[in-house]
Amino acid sequence: MKKEKDMQDHSIDLDYVSKNCREGFILNPNEKIVQGIIRGINRCKGECPCHHEDDGDKHCPCEQYRLHDKCVCTLYIPKEN
Repeated sequence: MKKEKDMQDHSIDLDYVSKNCREGFILNPNEKIVQGIIRGINRCKGECPCHHEDDGDKHCPCEQYRLHDKCVCTLYIPKEN
């Protein structure tokens, strides 16, 4: 039962990831990719499911995206001008 409780405490959904889309980026238009990444984030208790080598804050949206404009998992992609 504790595992279910932990998942509820870290539940990420489409609304959450949409609200964290930064200026100059859009949410990946491929709904299957977005849903898969959201499931991965929830399995990882709120952390990015990618295996990037950065030791920084990996809670979604991760430090790579927030500070370096790089979303390794492609949840957020650069907006084309």
